[in-house]
Amino acid sequence: MLRSFLRACVIMAWVSVAAPAQPAGGAAETRPAAGPSSGRTVAQELGFGPTERLLIIHCDDAGMCHSANQGTIEAMTEGVANSASVMMPCPWVLEFIETCRQRPDLDVGLHLTLTSEWRHFRWRPVLPFTEVPGLIDPEGYLWRDVPSVALKATPDEVERELRAQVRRALDLGLKPTHLDTHMGTVFARPDFFAAYRKVALEFKLPYLLPRLTEEQLARRDALTRMTAGNILKQLGDSREFTLDDLKSIEGNVPLDGQKDYYAGVIRGLKPGITQIIIHCGVEGEELRAVTGSHARRDMDRRVFMDPDIRNLIEREGVRLITWREIGRRQRQYLGLHGGPGEERPDRAESK
Repeated sequence: MLRSFLRACVIMAWVSVAAPAQPAGGAAETRPAAGPSSGRTVAQELGFGPTERLLIIHCDDAGMCHSANQGTIEAMTEGVANSASVMMPCPWVLEFIETCRQRPDLDVGLHLTLTSEWRHFRWRPVLPFTEVPGLIDPEGYLWRDVPSVALKATPDEVERELRAQVRRALDLGLKPTHLDTHMGTVFARPDFFAAYRKVALEFKLPYLLPRLTEEQLARRDALTRMTAGNILKQLGDSREFTLDDLKSIEGNVPLDGQKDYYAGVIRGLKPGITQIIIHCGVEGEELRAVTGSHARRDMDRRVFMDPDIRNLIEREGVRLITWREIGRRQRQYLGLHGGPGEERPDRAESK
């Protein structure tokens, strides 16, 4: 299942151009003007320079299984991956959070999870079944796919489960730096997005919200444009966008072309904040039993531990940043929230 590609497509289909410009009289230096006419990137809104190419290399699906934890930690501590997010409903979350407690410098958020897609390796919601029956499939697990969640779950159930996942992480001693979404499920319906946003603001956390340009949006279908407009109405002038672009490998890229694909993405980065989504694992019996994407996950780990990729980033003048820095800059430049991760020591932004 091409989850990373699907997720990127779903996310980028639901969110759109910048929120409307701030009304006259705002503090221009700390709240720069926004809106399609300004031509400003999200990065500029956060105080970065207009030509800076900024990159987050983000490992999704931490906590899913032991080999996913291994691969994620290796890519972050020995490679150039510089952020990750953990799936709280999954069985190996305790191992990953134990590592995070030992390494508070790591930039780790929550991969808010409302689906359980694999054939035999599955997980249930954090809340009891009776509290979120619409999230449960006939086998007693989270639904396997996004459309089923969109059809069966209520926004109240989604909100309560997302909140429970954040609280569970805090109870276990993790101080997340951000929130994002497994398989893009929170963007499946505007009221699901409202729940996602509400929980993020409640816990004062930056959340994954890419911004499409008007040109990109014009290429989308009418339903997508309508849904994006609904989300923009929810956002108002809140200026909560966190990314200018989002990249994830496509399913037709062969394994032996994976390194070249990512190298091409890095060379082609435009000014602004881009996140590359990767899924790391260590090839072996466990990972092969869990997912058909085991080889691609192992290759993601290998690619981003390859010195050639580190050297390419340096040659291209690309700056690695973290979600922790995004949260800090939201406070500094936009007067937005900080979050439970704000007091943690920062990791070097460029390794």
